[in-house]
Amino acid sequence: MTKQKLSSKEVRARSLAYYELEKFFGYILTIDPTMRSDEVIVLAAFILEGLPQLFQQNPALLDQVKEIATNMKLKRGTHNSRN
Repeated sequence: MTKQKLSSKEVRARSLAYYELEKFFGYILTIDPTMRSDEVIVLAAFILEGLPQLFQQNPALLDQVKEIATNMKLKRGTHNSRN
């Protein structure tokens, strides 16, 4: 993987994603507190891998994701910036 310079918005977005992923790890531990941290991470990766199929099987969930994406793009348009 080649190194690329990230914009400050991309850095903030990645930080938010990492933060939410850490919270998700904590949620998984509430389901089974006896899991080791490496097991929690692998289970989270398995869940993430299955999300596209979950969206396909749940049109209402997919519509919600599309609506959020549309709202984000509309908001971006008001700020007239890509980064």
